[in-house]
This record gives sequence, structure tokens and C-alpha cells, in this order.
Amino acid sequence: MEKLLLIMALLGSALLAVRGMGKVGKLVLAFAVPPAGSVRNVVRMPEAKQMAVSNEGGEDWSKYEIPTFIRRGKPMPAPGPAPAKETKTRKRRSKAKLESAATSAPSDKASFEVLA
Repeated sequence: MEKLLLIMALLGSALLAVRGMGKVGKLVLAFAVPPAGSVRNVVRMPEAKQMAVSNEGGEDWSKYEIPTFIRRGKPMPAPGPAPAKETKTRKRRSKAKLESAATSAPSDKASFEVLA
């Protein structure tokens, strides 16, 4: 049993060492890599110009900028007054009815009221 515990402790120590080396390696790389703005010999690509695309054999999409009713030869629709929205009516609740007045308790019993 003691041998098993020693082996498990050895494996745990090895795992901690590997994780620690990974973190130390990341720190070393972070200090070794130059900051983002310090590279001076960067050649940037010039701004690209838009190319003219030919639409041979395709559909002319400019005709769809015209409204549908004009393309179909229909007269312009006349806007009418918008219908008024119906307001919802609230139902009134009736007041609670008094069932009976509270009666006084006899003096020999505990004095409290039960309200429903």
C-alpha cells in the first residue's frame, strides 16, 4: 500500500512539474516576442480598386428597383385611413360581500378572530 502511495505521489509531482514548465515557457515566450507595434519592415498591400463585373447572360436586377404596381401596369394604390384599434374593455370586479360581522369570543377562551 505504501508503494502505491509513493508511486501516486511521484506521478502527482511529475504532473505539477510539467504544468509549471508550461506556464514558465509561456512567460518566456511572452517576453521574447516583440510587441505588436515594433516591427518596422512591414510592407502593406495597397488599397484594392473595385472591379467592373460584366453580367453576360444574367438577369438585369435594376428593373426590380421599380415598385411592383408600376411594373405590372396597375394604378398607384390610394392610401386610405388606417382602421382604429379596438380598445379592450376591462371587467369590473364586484366588491367582496360581508358575510357576517365578527363576533366577540367568550372570556374563558383564547381571544383571537378568524377572518376568511
